[in-house]
Amino acid sequence: MRREQEGQAAVIRQSGAADRCPGVLALHAAADGHLARIRLPGGRVSALALDTVAGLAADFGNGIVELTSRASLQVRGLAPGDAAAAAERLRGAGLLPSPAHDRVRNIVAGPLAGRGPASLAATDELVAELDRRLCADPLLAELPGRFLFGVDDGAALIAVERCDVALVAAGDGAFRLWLAGRATTLVADARGHAAALALASGRVFRELRGDAWRIADLRDGAARIAHCLGGALLRCAPAHDVRPLALGALTQRDGLVAVTALAPLGRLDCATAARLAQLGELRLSSARTVTLLDVPAARAPRLLAELAALDLVVGEGSGWQGLTACAGLGACASAQFDVRAVAAARALERGPGSPAEHWAACERGCGCPPGALLGSRP
Repeated sequence: MRREQEGQAAVIRQSGAADRCPGVLALHAAADGHLARIRLPGGRVSALALDTVAGLAADFGNGIVELTSRASLQVRGLAPGDAAAAAERLRGAGLLPSPAHDRVRNIVAGPLAGRGPASLAATDELVAELDRRLCADPLLAELPGRFLFGVDDGAALIAVERCDVALVAAGDGAFRLWLAGRATTLVADARGHAAALALASGRVFRELRGDAWRIADLRDGAARIAHCLGGALLRCAPAHDVRPLALGALTQRDGLVAVTALAPLGRLDCATAARLAQLGELRLSSARTVTLLDVPAARAPRLLAELAALDLVVGEGSGWQGLTACAGLGACASAQFDVRAVAAARALERGPGSPAEHWAACERGCGCPPGALLGSRP
């Protein structure tokens, strides 16, 4: 228990302002109970970890596992008295390696991790190294819970502009540093140097931040941090247009198959989550998809049928694609209507190629992705 208290103390100290981002130890009090957010660096979740989270949702929560826009998981409906038991379960599944760093292990990565046709570099080892070094540095425990690292394998499957610090594969084993969506002149290889460069950026931000939560909130933040690291912003930045990962089966560079499915509105009931855990390790994405990698080609059709039977979307053209919603009535005190029911009705009306659309249960528009159409009335 003492370790958990020390972890909470470390992450709450934030230049005079409390960091309200939830984690495993610092829960968020919502209208439907307390919420725990479980970070998954690179969106990678083992079978044991997912099964543990599903059991947590069933035993302590509201029975729902949520996929977040940062490829993490959330469990809602926890009672305050269950927090310690919940944290211990998650620790046993390897989901709380450092209590002090619980809320700062924000690392997104492309779900194909270098296996896709457009990938330039493998990223699993880099993500793992970044997470290990992050958790080993006490100073980085003081980063805000909103601060986001990203690792892109060159296939542009993550939104680099939404990351504070991103490493983007540039070919020949090198990764270019991006800061707040701006490309820099700084390039490092993946053998420990790229992770060190990313974390050095986080340390510089910590020194400069004042009351800023993100690099974009800091005046000339990207340029100043790049300068401190001995680099500069690129005047002619390379293009980085996000390419959404197609649903269904995709042949990997090695001939095996990646199978991807969409969880409507990013929600899985605990039984579905437990069933997914039986399929093996999954990769989550910011688009609320789940991907199984390295699937033998002969097994892919059967696997797609299994995922469809779980009410996941496994093909292109569904009205659920690009459709998101806030927590809604019963989960948020500000909600004015059942926004998820409205979104479900909209899914039936939307067709292939419909623009991204977010429904919010009040005028605040919480959770609206950049560029999405916003609806806030039924």
